[in-house]
Amino acid sequence: MTRNSDYSNPQSRAKLWTFRLGAGLMPLLVLLLAETVLRVADYGSYPPLFHPIEGYEGYLQPNEGVAARYFTTIESIPGIPFDSFQASKPDSALRVVVQGGSTAAGFPFYFGGSFPDMLEQRLLMTFPGRQVEVVNTAMAAVNSYTLWDLADEIIAQDPDLIIIYAGHNEYYGALGVGSSQLLGRNPALVRLYLSVTSYRTVQLLQDVIRNVVGLFRSSQASEPGGATLMQNMVGEQRIPLGSPLFKAGIDQFRSNMDRLLRRYHEAGIPVLIGTVVSNERDHAPFLSGVPNSQDAPAVRSGVQDALSRFASGDSSDAIREISEVIVDHPEYAAAWYARARMLDEIGQPDAAEGDYREARQRDELRFRGPDEINKVIEELSRRHNATLVETEKAVRNASPNGVPGRRMMLEHLHPTIEGYFELSDAFYLAMAKSAPGRDRGFQWEAPVTKEAARQNLLVTPIDSLTGLYRVQQLMRSWPFQPMGVKAKSVDTLAAGTLAGSLALQVYTRDITRLQALDTFQQAAASTGNIRSALQSIFAIIQRYPFLPGPYLSAANIQMAIRDYAQAEQYVLASLERAESAEGLRILGSLLLNRQQPTDAIPRLERAIQLEPSDAIATYNLAGAYALVGRYDDARRVGLQARDLAPRNQDILRFLASLPQ
Repeated sequence: MTRNSDYSNPQSRAKLWTFRLGAGLMPLLVLLLAETVLRVADYGSYPPLFHPIEGYEGYLQPNEGVAARYFTTIESIPGIPFDSFQASKPDSALRVVVQGGSTAAGFPFYFGGSFPDMLEQRLLMTFPGRQVEVVNTAMAAVNSYTLWDLADEIIAQDPDLIIIYAGHNEYYGALGVGSSQLLGRNPALVRLYLSVTSYRTVQLLQDVIRNVVGLFRSSQASEPGGATLMQNMVGEQRIPLGSPLFKAGIDQFRSNMDRLLRRYHEAGIPVLIGTVVSNERDHAPFLSGVPNSQDAPAVRSGVQDALSRFASGDSSDAIREISEVIVDHPEYAAAWYARARMLDEIGQPDAAEGDYREARQRDELRFRGPDEINKVIEELSRRHNATLVETEKAVRNASPNGVPGRRMMLEHLHPTIEGYFELSDAFYLAMAKSAPGRDRGFQWEAPVTKEAARQNLLVTPIDSLTGLYRVQQLMRSWPFQPMGVKAKSVDTLAAGTLAGSLALQVYTRDITRLQALDTFQQAAASTGNIRSALQSIFAIIQRYPFLPGPYLSAANIQMAIRDYAQAEQYVLASLERAESAEGLRILGSLLLNRQQPTDAIPRLERAIQLEPSDAIATYNLAGAYALVGRYDDARRVGLQARDLAPRNQDILRFLASLPQ
């Protein structure tokens, strides 16, 4: 009775609630203290999506290490294309951000061979003299979880438009329902995990779990030697059409993309979202399913018999036999593909088209997005007022008989240069209709034609050959080859040209792409191949707009072909980025050529201050002095030029021509 009466006392109840509150807050205080200690100790990290470019103040680039947020058990994480943009967006700039997986990143060509770069080049042609930035944040082996997680950091960069091309990686991309990086199949819980991974206490817990798991798993088992990223990402190989795991992947995509598009809509940023397309005609299914192992030999035998009959000329019986297999085992993707090829070869492309699609739909190794992915994209674009871009339709329309094959696709889903151009064209046409930036003077009344854009692509031989090396290496391993087959090194390929040799060195990372392009453009210029030289220089400028050197290279070539107006534009662009003796000398020479010696003199004087041994600048300055009647200065500087180049007959004749 006494104890009960104590709790009825207001003072006792207050003490009890104080105790309960303190006990409840204690775990939070411990976590807060632990988080503070770990941050002070500089434990862990949380790579941001963008970070400054070292040595170039005012520019940002996508952070290559950002993928570490999503890959928990493999060491070889994908990179992100190098791109650059101004940290403080100018009011006059048009900024577009691209999201997606390896196709949006531009594999295997990247750079000028990617659809974002093709789009940027066309936009620069549409708005000459205006600043256009297409910032590519796409990465291989990521899916809608990554796109959702990066949304706020993209919004912070104030884009005028966001372009999304994604969906193929939904099953095997990082954290996907069939991925080796699986953390759970409840999208809400996975998103909760992503939202707390910036905390150092969470990172400490991750490291502890990873180390404990590592004690029971050999490194060889967790990441096979020589395995590609594709192989390392697969957790569940068989995902039959309509299975619970198949539906979970679609639900995951819908849940994440719903929140992503809603977020952009709330932020007032327009979105273009494309439908995904893959190789149907020239890529057989990776993995076909059968009801049970007892039926498998008979099903495979039936398909082989039908193929043999067809090869011997008995097409009608072959198609009848393969059709019986399909009726009995519609889940066997290889049968659909075999019948599609037969129908194609006997001149029935319309019938073949449906079978090609069914073969891709029923491929149980889900590297190619099923039709349901595009249906979700169409549904969500309507719900959140995003613009649907029919990129799949564009590629189909450009393919023979409307079935994407080797003309548009390199392997199972990555486009050829022509395929990437079709994607870029579809997005460009959609932009021309929505006209982003119109309120800031970006007028869309004269869009660049498809033909003109195609002629001005900045896909250099270095890029195209490096891409082919990457594809050949990829297709020498699983899933294109049986599991366990180790890919031969691509360096056994012969590289009999300068472009091939440089591309191979880029692929093996012996040199950078920048070094390769610079070497190639110098060789092209020395042999009079001006188009190739300028293409390489412009490709460098597109990737590294903050470097002054490439603009000077372009100016020198334009001087050589007597296009002085273009030369002046490039030298001014170079000097905007950094003052240089060469740039000032070229500008002074151009001003002299335009009969403006008064304007040329201060540029040439400054050039000589920076580089006193420059005989050409010294000679030009002497000439400029003479043109304005400063003969004493002309003689003095002319003698300096003679001392620097005593055998130069032009200088000697100039000195002799000066009035006494």
